[in-house]
Amino acid sequence: MAASRIKEEREAAVLESRVLEKLRQDAKPKSEAELASERALAELDKLGQQQIGDESILWEGTKFVLPASLGGSMELAITYLTALAKAEETEFVISRVFQFRPWDGAAAFERTMKRVFGTVGVGKVIHSRFGDQPPEYRTVQIGTDETMQVPWGRVEFSPMGATFDLGADRIEDGLVFALSATAPRKHRRRIEGFLQVVASELREHSIYRGKAIDAGEDPGFVDLSKDPATVIYTGQVMRQLEVNVWTVLKYAAELRAQKQSLKRAVLLEGPYGSGKTLAGVLTGQQAVASGWTFIQVRPGDDPYMALRTAKLYAPAVVWIEDIDVLFAGKSREEVSKLLDALDSVQNKGAEVLCGFTTNFADVLEKGVLRPGRIDAVIHIGGLDAEAQQRLVRAIVPAAMLAANVDWKAVTDAFGDFLPSFGVEAVNRAIRYALVRGGGRAAPISTTDLVDAAEDLGPQLKMLEKAEATRHAQPSLGGMLEKHFETVLNRAVVEDIAKIKVNTNGTG
Repeated sequence: MAASRIKEEREAAVLESRVLEKLRQDAKPKSEAELASERALAELDKLGQQQIGDESILWEGTKFVLPASLGGSMELAITYLTALAKAEETEFVISRVFQFRPWDGAAAFERTMKRVFGTVGVGKVIHSRFGDQPPEYRTVQIGTDETMQVPWGRVEFSPMGATFDLGADRIEDGLVFALSATAPRKHRRRIEGFLQVVASELREHSIYRGKAIDAGEDPGFVDLSKDPATVIYTGQVMRQLEVNVWTVLKYAAELRAQKQSLKRAVLLEGPYGSGKTLAGVLTGQQAVASGWTFIQVRPGDDPYMALRTAKLYAPAVVWIEDIDVLFAGKSREEVSKLLDALDSVQNKGAEVLCGFTTNFADVLEKGVLRPGRIDAVIHIGGLDAEAQQRLVRAIVPAAMLAANVDWKAVTDAFGDFLPSFGVEAVNRAIRYALVRGGGRAAPISTTDLVDAAEDLGPQLKMLEKAEATRHAQPSLGGMLEKHFETVLNRAVVEDIAKIKVNTNGTG
C-alpha cells in the first residue's frame, strides 16, 4: 500500500513538473515560425476533432472543473488525471488507404507537409531482421518533361510528434497509396486532421486526374503536343468525331442534366495511314481541356489495368490503339470481354468513354457491332477534294503557295489519298520547288503538287496489294475454327481406332 502511494505521488510530481514546464515555455516569446507551426497544429486539431469527436476533457475557461462523480476527492482527481496523462502518451497507429495510385499519394503528402508547415519530415531508418532500410526520396514524373522528388518509406515529423509510413496496398483496382502514422494518443486529432488535408490535396491537385497518361499502375505521361490545325479529315469524319466522342467530353454537364449516359464505346476503323492515331491525340487534347483523364493503351499494355485506373480517375477516356494487334493470337471474343469490363466499371458509377482503333474491323465479333456494345463505328479513309485543299494550306504557308494553283488538277492527282500519303505529297512538293529554284524558296505550283502525287503512285499500289493479300488470308476466327475442327477430327479418329482394337480382343 505504501509502495503504491509512493508511485502515485511520483507520477503526480512528474505531472506537476510538466505543467510548470509548459507554463514556462508559454511565457517565453515565440518566433514567427513557432507561432505559424502552432496555428497549423491548432487547425489540424480542429479538423480532426470534427472526425473524432470523443473528448473527455474540455480545455476552456480559467478554472479546473472536475467531474462530480469523483466525489470531491482531490486524490481521486489526481489519480484520474495521472492515468489519463499516461494513456495520452501511449503510442497508437492510424492508417488510411487512398483510392489513388501510390506516387500520386506520395506527391500529395509532400505538398501537404510544405503547405501546412513549410517543411517536410526527416527520413528514418527502418530496422528489421533483413537489415537496415535507409529512408529514401524517389523521383516521380508529374508531366511529360517534369519531375519531383517525394518521400517514401518511413518519415519522422517532430512538429506532430509522429512517424509516417508511406507505402502501397493492392486492392481490386491495383496498387493504391497507403499512409499510416504512429504517434502518442494525444495527437490523434491532428493526425486525423492531417490525413484529411492529404485526401483533399489528392482530390484537388492529383498529378494524374485530368491529365494524359499511359495504362500502367505507375503511369507515365502522354505527349499531346500536336497542332490540331494540321490534322485533316473529311468533313464527314470530323462530324462523326464531334458527335460521337468530343461532344461527350465538352458538354458532359448538359448530357448529365438530360439523363444521358456518358458511357460510350467508339470504334475508329480504316487502313494504315488514315490518321486514327491522330484522332486519339485530338481526343486526348479535348479530354484534358474538359477536365477528363485520358489514358492511352498501346499494343503490349494491359487494357484491363487501364480501365481500373480510369475508375480511380474518372471521368476518363480509355483510348485503345490497334486492338487487332493487342489481341493478336487470342479469341475474337476478347473484345467482348473488354466491353463487359467497361460495363462493370460504368455500373460502379464511373464515367468512362472507351475508344478503339483498328486497321482490320473484321477481327471483331459481329455481336459487339451494335449500339450498347460499340455505340458508333467511324470509318476513316481517303481525303475528298475539300479536305485535300485544307491539307495543302495547313502545311504550306500562304506566302509559299502559288496564287494560280489548279485545284482540280491537284484533286485528280491526289485521287483518294489517305492523309499520310497526302502529307507526304505536300512535303515532297515543297522539295520539288526547292530543286526548281536551285535551293531558293519558290512558290509551290500546281506542277509541284501533281508531280509529287504521281511519284507516290507505285507506293500506294504496293500498300493496296498488301491490303488485298491480308484480306485474302483467313480471318482470326476462321483460323481458330479450322484449328478446333482439326483437333476434333483427330480425336474422333483416335477413338474409332481404339474401338477397333477392343473389338479384335487385343485391347
